[in-house]
Amino acid sequence: MTAHKIEGKPLNRVTIKIMGDEYNVVGPESPEYIDRLVETIEAKIDTIQKAHGDAKLSKTQLAILVALQITDELEKLRIDHENLEKLLQAAK
Repeated sequence: MTAHKIEGKPLNRVTIKIMGDEYNVVGPESPEYIDRLVETIEAKIDTIQKAHGDAKLSKTQLAILVALQITDELEKLRIDHENLEKLLQAAK
């Protein structure tokens, strides 16, 4: 469902569910894109839960571990990107 517009771009309102809790997400991204993000988050949650075996992690603990994992991935991509930019500059 389209909500408001920012700078001429329509904003979509999408209701998602993560760990049983619903959230309303508003932004220019498509509902399909948001669904892919949710699938990625849920997959990471599942992986972390399985890695901890019988240990019962709270939603907060799971969220922090997922955030740490995603931040690690992002930082490694930033480093790779910077290294590629340096190689491109050196090649010129």
